[in-house]
Amino acid sequence: MLSLGLDIGTTTIAAVAFDAEAAQVVARATVLNDAGCAPADQRAEGWAELDLNRTFALALDVLEQVVGYLGPRVGQVRTIGVTGQMHGAAFLGHDLSPIRSAITWQDRRARRVIPEFIACAGGAGTFANMGCLPAAGYLGPTLYWLRKRDALPDARVCGIPEAIATMLTAQPPASDPTLAASTGLFDIRGGRWDEAILRALELPAHILPPVVESGARVGDLRSDLAQRLGLPRGISVGAALGDHQAGVIGSRCDAPGQVHVNIGTSSQVSLVIEHFTPSMPEQGIETRPFPGRRFILTGAALCGGDALALLRRFLADALAMFDAQPPDDDAMFAAMIAAATCIAPGVDGLRIRPTFDGARHRPEIRAEFAGLRRANFTPAHMIRAMLEGIADEMGAFYDAMREAGFVGRSLVGAGNALRRNVLLREVVAQRIGLPLYMPPWEEEAAVGAAILTARLNP
Repeated sequence: MLSLGLDIGTTTIAAVAFDAEAAQVVARATVLNDAGCAPADQRAEGWAELDLNRTFALALDVLEQVVGYLGPRVGQVRTIGVTGQMHGAAFLGHDLSPIRSAITWQDRRARRVIPEFIACAGGAGTFANMGCLPAAGYLGPTLYWLRKRDALPDARVCGIPEAIATMLTAQPPASDPTLAASTGLFDIRGGRWDEAILRALELPAHILPPVVESGARVGDLRSDLAQRLGLPRGISVGAALGDHQAGVIGSRCDAPGQVHVNIGTSSQVSLVIEHFTPSMPEQGIETRPFPGRRFILTGAALCGGDALALLRRFLADALAMFDAQPPDDDAMFAAMIAAATCIAPGVDGLRIRPTFDGARHRPEIRAEFAGLRRANFTPAHMIRAMLEGIADEMGAFYDAMREAGFVGRSLVGAGNALRRNVLLREVVAQRIGLPLYMPPWEEEAAVGAAILTARLNP
């Protein structure tokens, strides 16, 4: 039996075909997610929106590519699992089609109402059962911000991955605990939307989807889509889950004591735990739901591999100032890592804190460069310091977990920024203090969605 996994990522959209019995990815495909639709001037003001119809078209394209690789095995496909970016908001009309652009987790427009949102809900203590304090980009604050502007549409509201599952099945959206928890409105201990908070914020509960088990069947693939993709009819589509939890499952890192570090556009360090424990907001540690009625401690940075991409853009701009043609992205990254490899750990005292977008628990902070001297004021030193800064942010989160009594025995990595950068892997392993293992396949989140959905829909 084969299961397809679909990951609606921020930068890319990926699909895999996974053979659970052989524990093998038999086909995969990836396309750039070019569905961002906020104009440049609005992006500069913190807008981050997504054309859902374009996103869905890209998802179908990447699924079609994977199915095309399967040949005679296409008849073995039984399920499709969906995962993707968390925290955002999608708006579907009564016919289940998008009525406006989705607002993604990167959107910063609600940041000014966060203190009011928390106070109106009853104060920070009200969110103890949420596992985290809400932040800009979360669905809850986004809805509150829209309501304050009298701009809340008459629509069904859900996350972006749930909207894609709806478009695959033509069934009303259903959420799961992992994505519901990313809204700031879901009681993860009780497993339900918090009606008291919704009333206090004057947000209508009826626009939110029902919450079902992660990966549970939410409908069958539409027959017209099955025909287009060349798939059998009657394929079950599972309830979408958050890409963070899916990535942990896809990395085979879902046992207690396994530290999971994911570095893509953003980054997280995580530990699965068996029972609920309160979050550690001062250290930036959230408690999130995990499939199987478990939980996962997570420290999440807003800027992970994107910090290195930002430095690459800076260096490319510097070359362009002198009419020099920068190399393509892959060649430039390779040259950057080669240069940084020649710099000793510690970077001769140069330190970079790569919080260019702030932090969820401290949105006011900004990136910092410290310890600059003549000797370390070189591009190679900057690159090495940026890598060490990314690793140190992950290490600080893990230090907080360890101080709370949650100690890791092994370390597993995931994410394209980590997989494609051997020096970053070395730096992360050194900072965490454990040897780093990388799974034998890429697109861990898509694999995790495929694994979980196949498990629940045999």
